[in-house]
Amino acid sequence: MPDIPLAEEALRRVLAVVDRTAELATELATTLRMRPDDAAVRAAAIPLGVDVGAFGHVEFEAVARHLEPLEQLIAAVAPDAGGMRWRYLDEAVLFRCEAEVGTPFDEFTARVDISRVIGLTGGYLAGRTEVLARDATGRPIRQLERSISRAQPAHLALAGADVLDVCKLETVDYGPDEQVLRWRQVHSANGSAVQDDGSVSFARTPGGGTAVTVCAHQQFSLPPLWRAITPVLWPAVRRALVEDAYRRSFRITLRTIAARGQGSAGPVEETAGATSSLWDTVSRVAEPLTLLAGSAPWKPARPEWTDSSGFRHFRPERQPL
Repeated sequence: MPDIPLAEEALRRVLAVVDRTAELATELATTLRMRPDDAAVRAAAIPLGVDVGAFGHVEFEAVARHLEPLEQLIAAVAPDAGGMRWRYLDEAVLFRCEAEVGTPFDEFTARVDISRVIGLTGGYLAGRTEVLARDATGRPIRQLERSISRAQPAHLALAGADVLDVCKLETVDYGPDEQVLRWRQVHSANGSAVQDDGSVSFARTPGGGTAVTVCAHQQFSLPPLWRAITPVLWPAVRRALVEDAYRRSFRITLRTIAARGQGSAGPVEETAGATSSLWDTVSRVAEPLTLLAGSAPWKPARPEWTDSSGFRHFRPERQPL
């Protein structure tokens, strides 16, 4: 049997290293969140990269049928404490997150064009949309869209991850109480996306507000370093890291959409709450490691303060009698 106090102390030391490394990576990712080539991406004329004539009515009608079983599957998953539902399907992640906004549905949809909502997702850089069909009032109902976004999570860019480049078929439905944008990937010019299908909906709530729901089935290519690391990551650790990446990215997306629906045109700060989120991630990663060591679940201690020399000070732990 291993010495539990020694095992726990070893884990604490490992987590201290992980914590500091993650802090540095977060700081670097924040500093470099617009990579040198991002400005060029934003300014460039973005072609669709596919033959528009290759997609007709049949292909667009198939988008909703493709997503329906996925939406039913994820709806059956219980939401976590943060309201997010997610699970793996082989190597892809299926997830759903939602938020309720106090703004009345009619006001919200007048401010946010759901056919352009991809441009409000976290990390969006640039893109192009070509509308192929409109309804009687001129609103897009079938379109092709190519979107280019920063690698998610941001620190993957430091490991050589390319931008996420996806071209997709999109359909838009407008109802009196709900609007839905659905998409299905048809091409990824740089191979960054293996799978990227999903939907965004705005729905009128009984309380007079608007419910925003994002549902997606995604698998993105990893840079070589992470492809080498992934097979040796313990599944519980890998799950904690992936879950945190999705929580960070789509919390920003929901906040951005909500802010736009409430009348704000300014950007939402992408690093808001990064410190607490980082610590929660370390804690979630620590839990399976602690259980493996045979000790009771515990949370790493937070530093009380950091002095001018960079030393972190902790409150002494109360020892059992």
